[in-house]
Amino acid sequence: MSGDSAATGALLSALRREIVSNGLVGASLAVAMSGGPDSTALAHGLVALRDELGLTLHAAHLDHGLRPGASAADADFVRGLADGLGMSLTIEGVDTPAFRAERKLSTEDAARRLRYGFLARVAEERGTDCVALGHTLDDQAETVLMHVLRGSGLAGLRGMRALSRMDVEGERVVTLFRPMLSVAKSETLAYCEENGLAARLDESNLSTEFTRNRVRLELMPQLEGYNPSVRDALSRLASAAAVDMDFIMGEVERAADGVLVVEGDSATFDRRGFLGLHPAIGRHLLMRAVRALRGHEADLEAAHVSDMFRLMSEPTGKGVDLPGGLQFQTVGDHARIAPSDADDCPLPEGVGAPFPIRVPGVTDLGGWRITACVEAAGHEDFPGAAKGGTAFMERFDADVVGEGLLVRRRVAGDRFQPLGMDGEKKLKRFMIDAGVPRSWRDRVPVVESGGRVAWVVGWRMADWAKVRGDSRRVLRVGFEVRG
Repeated sequence: MSGDSAATGALLSALRREIVSNGLVGASLAVAMSGGPDSTALAHGLVALRDELGLTLHAAHLDHGLRPGASAADADFVRGLADGLGMSLTIEGVDTPAFRAERKLSTEDAARRLRYGFLARVAEERGTDCVALGHTLDDQAETVLMHVLRGSGLAGLRGMRALSRMDVEGERVVTLFRPMLSVAKSETLAYCEENGLAARLDESNLSTEFTRNRVRLELMPQLEGYNPSVRDALSRLASAAAVDMDFIMGEVERAADGVLVVEGDSATFDRRGFLGLHPAIGRHLLMRAVRALRGHEADLEAAHVSDMFRLMSEPTGKGVDLPGGLQFQTVGDHARIAPSDADDCPLPEGVGAPFPIRVPGVTDLGGWRITACVEAAGHEDFPGAAKGGTAFMERFDADVVGEGLLVRRRVAGDRFQPLGMDGEKKLKRFMIDAGVPRSWRDRVPVVESGGRVAWVVGWRMADWAKVRGDSRRVLRVGFEVRG
């Protein structure tokens, strides 16, 4: 089936080495076939090794709907190639422009999501062990360079791995196999020529509209002027970073237990536990959370990670927008990453008209349990909110605040003297400045004493109500979300 030339022998040797070293002898593979030289060489080479290595192969081709005329010819080519190679084939078409508009994504990101979703579905339906992809050494170098440009940190420097797992849209996990990361594109072209494979050429790969194409067509040639072997150098950098990352990620997984909980479309951190971690582990734990929600870290930059890490130790209620429609937000002792348009407020409903707080004692109101006690200053022994759950506690000068506390929701015209300020400001302005999401504000309990706001629960107490050096008694109040 294949010739005896150097390019053919080198590519088959690389495929054989990766299949054996990754424990895939006798495996069933779904082979992604676009019709281009790389995927064509991959499919042809795997078929050449099929009997020797006991492989079961199934081809998969997706028409992205971006090139109406040429895409039909691509599908015909793949169909003919798969038939000639004796491979079963799944072909599907999608409307990438419509998906892009619906999700508000770039064309590149939309096509990527649809492609991996399709491949994961084919792998699941066919019961394959993994999906084989035709990424080459050139693709690896471009990927590392793009990550450097985005400032994605050590995780980005490792680029693509020969064998990895991806969570696709939170619906299914697929194993990806990239056996040609040591093979240059020039070698796949030579392989196709030697074996008489007239692979298709995607004209969109010549368009500088897409970032990767600009890196390939403009930036990489300039870098070759400094180092003709820059692709090999970037590939070696990826390999070195991958070794370091393997160790770090083992530590991250151990640290995640008890600090991070991923449920549905949100990831929640225990801020106190997080702040006890080494900064390197904490940063990678933040990236792990994003990866768990999106299946990848594409477009997540070092600046996003730095912002999240910084907010972990700052006053509650602040947030930062993340790529892919996600948002990071701190709330009390916790922080959460969730879709920015999700109703993910962790504060329960139930606080409305003014309601008296039992002092001392326990008050159940809606989804809250409120505990209060009065002690001599310096001798507080607060039985307060139970461990676990979402709890907020504050200390007041009992003689200044008094025991006639009320809890209510905010009302128009509320004014508030935040701790540390000499004057008052509108409560609405305080919430805006503190980063309280608009959809949360009506759920934030407001503690009132004598007609004045004493505490915006979870955010700030009033300066006039604070415990001072000459305070004789301390009133401690705790709010806990009832289980």
